[in-house]
Amino acid sequence: MMKLLKRVYLVGGGGFGYSDSRDCNVYLIDGGGELAIIDSGGGETERLLRNIQNFGFSTRQIKYLINTHCHFDHVGGNKKIKEVSGCKIALHVEEAQIVEKLEPEHALLDMAKEWGLSLEPTKVDIALKGGDSLKIGVCNLKVIHTPGHSSGSICILMEEDGKRMLFTGDTVLAQGRFSFINGPGFDLAAYKLSMRKLVELNVDSIFPGHGTFVLSDAQEHIQLYSAKIHAPWINVVTTIDLLRFPPRDYNK
Repeated sequence: MMKLLKRVYLVGGGGFGYSDSRDCNVYLIDGGGELAIIDSGGGETERLLRNIQNFGFSTRQIKYLINTHCHFDHVGGNKKIKEVSGCKIALHVEEAQIVEKLEPEHALLDMAKEWGLSLEPTKVDIALKGGDSLKIGVCNLKVIHTPGHSSGSICILMEEDGKRMLFTGDTVLAQGRFSFINGPGFDLAAYKLSMRKLVELNVDSIFPGHGTFVLSDAQEHIQLYSAKIHAPWINVVTTIDLLRFPPRDYNK
């Protein structure tokens, strides 16, 4: 487990070895007496809950579980966490029914099955819209609707001590790395508009759903991601291919 900032903890994430390798990054926000979780993974929920307790928190302090979008690796732990904590599950209104009914295509359930995961549907308590706010103790969390990766993708903005922190789900990853593209719900035109919103925020930190987080100068990473989204796709694909398959010198 890792304390990242004054009120932000990483309590799960396969990429860091803090929970099942199939889990997205799971963040905890400490509002002082009340807690919020951003996304829920789904491969190893019991370990995630133990991680929270190992920080000295009670699971009964969890007021909200906020899903950044409907994909299985972000919502798979919803049912267990809600049962243990009594928290309210919050998700964008466009994807609430997808999670409640576990609609196979948009929740990517075929991929979940291939990965050996089994999900259970859970009621969504709060259907969010862009501009909504959730209060967690002393913290105010602002919802920013950022469709593109999926139709109901959201980012969560939190401000404290003059610093702006953004929980980005799979909308933005660090260093301009792309998340899953061109799947169900993907919309390039909407993605470009969403990135224009985020570029204007001038955030200090980003906490993505996968890969590493950025604790300072995070706006540079958002600008890089935006530049790639707005670039001609032939350039983007060529860049990715070159990173995976560097040119060979056939004269050797």
